[in-house]
Amino acid sequence: MKNKGCINGLPDVLVVHDWDFPLYRRKTCLRRGFWLILYAFFGRFRWFRERMPRWLLYEKYNQALALALLDRLFGIKAIFGITKDVESVFPDVKKRLEELGFEVRHHYHVKQRGLGKGRWIPPLDVKPENMIYDRLYALHGRRELPRKGEAVVWHVDHLNYNLLYYLEFVRRCKDEGLL
Repeated sequence: MKNKGCINGLPDVLVVHDWDFPLYRRKTCLRRGFWLILYAFFGRFRWFRERMPRWLLYEKYNQALALALLDRLFGIKAIFGITKDVESVFPDVKKRLEELGFEVRHHYHVKQRGLGKGRWIPPLDVKPENMIYDRLYALHGRRELPRKGEAVVWHVDHLNYNLLYYLEFVRRCKDEGLL
């Protein structure tokens, strides 16, 4: 069916995704590496973060909001767990996620060996292997879907690599009536 506003079969607004380089240009690698090395030494200091390029400092912040928008578009009820570190660097992120309709919980790790270090306040019941569900799904090819009532963790921190796998997971869960 043709769109009413189409010209020559194209929509009124055509989105073009431009992909120029297979990874990063040399200049981008050096710039990113430079700032990441400095961040490794001085990242805990506010004065340093205020001098960092916005495109790097806000990378994960923007990924979290992008995930929230995707979840909202797909009608997914998700919970975001954020640490004190995330809140201290991005004091408005909790409010922004809540404004998008998501529950936000405090997240922390306990010192123990093995799986299942993550905790949330208020608590969430997540099986230890489901705390790294995204890594098992994306990196190790374990494509088993969770059972009804199970919680699985998809890390904002790994979204650069995991986005395709997350969308595949969402589609499969939707097809199975799990989401």
